[in-house]
Amino acid sequence: MASPDKFNYLPKAAELVKKSQSADGLDRLKIYKNYLQAGLDALTKQFQKGTSIIQLLRARSALIDHILATSWSQFSVHSHSALIAVGGYGREELQPYSDIDILVLLNDDSEEAEDSNLELEAWLAFLWDIGLEVGHSVRTINHCEQLALEDISVATNLIESRFICGNRKLLKGLNERIKQPDFWPSEAFFKAKLDEQVARHLKFKETSFNLEPNIKSNPGGLRDLQVIQWITLKHFKTSSLHDLIKYGIFTRREYRSLLNGQQFLHRVRFALHVLTGKREDRLLFEHQKKVAEWLGFEDHDNKLAVEHLMQRYYRAVMVIRNLNELFLQIFEQEYLKLGKSAQIIDLDQDFYLHNQRIGIKTPDLFLRKPHALIKIFRHIALNPEIIQIEAKTMRKIRSSQQMVNRHYRRDAINISYFKEFLSTKQLTSRGFALMKRTNILGAMIPKFAQIEGQMQFDLFHAYTVDEHTLFLLRYIIRYNKSEYGHEFPLCRKIMKTLVDPTPLYLAAIFHDIGKGRGGDHSELGAVDALEYCHSIGLDQHISELVSWLVRNHLIMSLVAQRKDISDPDVIESFASKIPSILHLELLYVLTVSDIRATNPTLWNSWKESLLKELFLATKHYLTQSTPRANQNQMMEDTRQQVLEQFTKTGESIEPVRELLSELGNDYLLRYHPEQIIWQTEQLLSQPELPYVAIKNHRSQAGTEVFIAVEDQPDLFASITALLSQNHLNIQAATLFTSPKGLCLDTFIVLDEQGHPLSYEQRIQEIQDNLIDGLSDMDNSAISVSRAVPTRLKYFTVKTNVEFINDDNSPFTTLEITALDRPALLANIGQAFRDCDIEVHSAKIVTLGERVEDTFTVSDRNHQPIIDKNRIEKIKEHLGQAINA
Repeated sequence: MASPDKFNYLPKAAELVKKSQSADGLDRLKIYKNYLQAGLDALTKQFQKGTSIIQLLRARSALIDHILATSWSQFSVHSHSALIAVGGYGREELQPYSDIDILVLLNDDSEEAEDSNLELEAWLAFLWDIGLEVGHSVRTINHCEQLALEDISVATNLIESRFICGNRKLLKGLNERIKQPDFWPSEAFFKAKLDEQVARHLKFKETSFNLEPNIKSNPGGLRDLQVIQWITLKHFKTSSLHDLIKYGIFTRREYRSLLNGQQFLHRVRFALHVLTGKREDRLLFEHQKKVAEWLGFEDHDNKLAVEHLMQRYYRAVMVIRNLNELFLQIFEQEYLKLGKSAQIIDLDQDFYLHNQRIGIKTPDLFLRKPHALIKIFRHIALNPEIIQIEAKTMRKIRSSQQMVNRHYRRDAINISYFKEFLSTKQLTSRGFALMKRTNILGAMIPKFAQIEGQMQFDLFHAYTVDEHTLFLLRYIIRYNKSEYGHEFPLCRKIMKTLVDPTPLYLAAIFHDIGKGRGGDHSELGAVDALEYCHSIGLDQHISELVSWLVRNHLIMSLVAQRKDISDPDVIESFASKIPSILHLELLYVLTVSDIRATNPTLWNSWKESLLKELFLATKHYLTQSTPRANQNQMMEDTRQQVLEQFTKTGESIEPVRELLSELGNDYLLRYHPEQIIWQTEQLLSQPELPYVAIKNHRSQAGTEVFIAVEDQPDLFASITALLSQNHLNIQAATLFTSPKGLCLDTFIVLDEQGHPLSYEQRIQEIQDNLIDGLSDMDNSAISVSRAVPTRLKYFTVKTNVEFINDDNSPFTTLEITALDRPALLANIGQAFRDCDIEVHSAKIVTLGERVEDTFTVSDRNHQPIIDKNRIEKIKEHLGQAINA
């Protein structure tokens, strides 16, 4: 047990003994609390001075050692037992608020008195009272051995146990047992720890790049490093990772990289513990800014301090993850000799496949044939049986990456192999993933290296820019595989007919490459893409196609989610920006994949249906040989479709004809024929008003709520409030008022999980609630109270209200950007009421913490809002309502 006096900045050990020896009760409690706090204060000061984090963790362990040993003696706990530190505490890697894992070790033949058990309970209660979170176990040596043989986690704790006080012989006896050859032999221990790691990585979807990572458990986190430590300790009987150099597992450079990554993560975790005042291993958004400040990061170069912190973090975990995999593979092959009997398959004259790993046949391959640095990834991309790169080959690739310089990138042979890789319809995304992880992708495309580990401090993007790009490529390549064709059949169809995927792959790589540099990342990326395509000699039309896709990669999503895509003018305007069917098809695949890869919570069936509808409508427009129909023709076509549908029923269509005439021509332009047929069926059933009908939208992607009610003030505000009160998220709204004052409003909604409604009981409950609320508008509460999620409090989004008047439109377009919060739309609806604004349609877009909603509005007389003074007053009122 190390004494805290070894670390001269900690409070003196003798002070605690002297002050607490004669104290009792509350006085003793206060003395220990003060000593513990003084130790934490001293460690915090040293941290801010830049003292080695490894030393600080050992100092914290020494401080706790002294507190435990001194109090153990004063409570006279189990005089014939031993107090043992286990887990991270046993390794002397104790963070400020980590659990204190201890083992009270008893002799197998000991018969402790009942009063000793009471003393142990009193001692443990005392430790909790002074502020230590103690995880304890009381076991005999035999019991320890039995449990350890059954549970790998118990065995792991025991092999890194450390004596604190008591009977030292007991720990010696335990160590003799656990060092026996049959106690978790190296191979069994290795396989068990590997299984643990695989299961843990799966919980985090195999990515190290979540924007709110768990420093300890995420792939590449401290737990990955501890796996190396545990296997090293078990097999080589050493706790020093430096010894792995002499065993030929790590080079000196790799060891230093591992150590640097470890120390950085420890410093982040230390800061996180101190700032939160508790055991916290998740680097949540609410903590990231404070941690960045504590670690000395500053805002500059178009990046926030928090973004600099996180980029450093992601690069550290990538190093640890890579070295973890390298260690496991070398240990498995060289020390356990596993997989030696697996068949070696020749892939070509340079590469072989062994045990699902690709390797090089000669150590000097990359020197003799530099293009092999690219060729290997084409093998990986086309062969799903290749899971990994052999450790020695991986090391050769990394040590050869400096070859990929300007001269390498200009060499005709190297370029031809890279172009071949890009033009291949890949069957697995591992080619791109491993090319990125070995730094070859960043070397081949230097601008890509600049975004590695680049994060954006928002809720919209769930991953770093480079990891998001890999997810995007993974989705695109997934469309090549027939077994996934049912997921997105339209994307699958496009990819199947695509002759050369090069433009799509390059557009995916470059679409966000301009982020972090300031300015419009789409424009910056388009310029970069064009320059790069020219540099590798792609044809002009392909280069321009890639650049166009990058420049316009957001446009399809914006139109689908913010515009009325049932309006032929919207389709015509969008189609005018699309040079060809190929541009449209690739843009569609890129857009679908981009949204899916941005954040798993953002993609829903409604967005899918909007994009598909926009794609099909635009494709039809681009392929038609005659000019589009005018509005009169469209109205007549719609009227005819509706009448023909009712004619099939054999009943008189006169009531239908009369109803359509009563509703007017605008109604026929506002809704899709299928919606008109359904709404007409509802209205002809002679319902009492207000009337509510609910069904799945024709796309099956959302739930359509149809409301028929007499026109009255504040209707939009009331309906949005009622829908919000029922925990529904509005995606879109179409609002229509007939000449006789009948309001026919349709809202597309999803539940709180982003799904259409599916349970009849829930649908009936919502229907009843809406009818009750609309039947008593005077007494119906239109306010909504729903708690603001904690994470939203740490983001700022500037509220922006923009009025747009177009000579071709009879109404005004109102665009609102604001911080998302529960019931925001209901608050906006109330502001519309206060400002005498009529709402005709709405498009609701939520992008993480930000909403970008678009409304078609008018005054009460159905005239556009053009008076500048009035617009300024409305903006002010809306701003107050949004930020209330």
